Amino acid sequence: MLDITVTGNHREIGLAVGQQAAAQVAGSIEFYRVLFKAFNDLEWATVRAKAVEFQPFLKEKFPRYYEEMEGIAEGAYVDFLDVLALNIRTEIAFGLFDETSRRPMAIEAVDGCTTLGWKTPDGSTFLSQNWDWKSKQKPNLIILRVIPKGIPDMELPSFQMITEAGIIGKIGFNSFGVGCLLNGIRAKGVSPDRMPIHFALRTVLESQSKKEALNKIESMGLAGSSHILLGDDTGPTGLECTSIGFQEIPADELGRVVHANNLILRHEGVFEPLWLEDSPKRTARLQELATEQVGQTASFESILELFKDEKNSPASINRRQHGNNDSNTLFNVVYNLTKRKGVISMGRPTKIEEQIRIGF
Repeated sequence: MLDITVTGNHREIGLAVGQQAAAQVAGSIEFYRVLFKAFNDLEWATVRAKAVEFQPFLKEKFPRYYEEMEGIAEGAYVDFLDVLALNIRTEIAFGLFDETSRRPMAIEAVDGCTTLGWKTPDGSTFLSQNWDWKSKQKPNLIILRVIPKGIPDMELPSFQMITEAGIIGKIGFNSFGVGCLLNGIRAKGVSPDRMPIHFALRTVLESQSKKEALNKIESMGLAGSSHILLGDDTGPTGLECTSIGFQEIPADELGRVVHANNLILRHEGVFEPLWLEDSPKRTARLQELATEQVGQTASFESILELFKDEKNSPASINRRQHGNNDSNTLFNVVYNLTKRKGVISMGRPTKIEEQIRIGF
């Protein structure tokens, strides 16, 4: 696992990432070139044209992130539009489809991330998830430890995350104990004049509180659909986003937010086919498992244990490759935001290949 520490302004951060992870950035571009063709029947030229639609808005509203993507492209010797396409990959993969098409999905059940935010009985806020995706993207996952410096009129927190190389925001937390997770949601619609989902994740990582992050995201709106699970020492909050609006999911009476890959709340005017029949089952199962732990002392080990569950395997919380479907749980994260410590476990939780500790 490539583990990179970078410091500087956004362009310098991007340049360093591009230089140190050039092979992984190129690997991410190739992976999504193949995936978009299989998933949405989109040629890469069409994907790049879609990226162009985002350019004017992003350059105006998010100049720091735009400069970071330019730095990545320069450092990795790839085209800028290819890097931009990576950063809107969720909008393309899950928002661009023909709702009248009867063509079977070529990568059925490729996703399957299951997330848990929990303000535990001892007062700690945990965020944890299994991240499920196609195994061919696993070599392009990297750890980033970012220390922003030299940014005029701003003092941003340091943050650490696991991400797909070339993508500027993902699953992590910062030095203020503000963190985020992500569930993919397949719902029709993309708005190029709103914030891309991975920009929203980066916004969380640059915020000093969960409330600040929510305010920033909700003021801008999201370009596509997803569920972002945010947290800080006050507890977790879910944010179900679509290209036309969003709704918050507060923690339940036990301090939990549990989510998978379907919208839980009603979103008027949103077309969302249930593309993963196991998604509601995984949500219910994780709620059940977490309820059994209420009253017990939560720890990295006890929460990781929840994500080893294989009920309804292979399409379980702990997803397993089967047949021609090469989707797996590629990693698990357990973040204690209160203590600003986290553990990233590579591989399926029952077959951990490597553990990386992050924190402040």
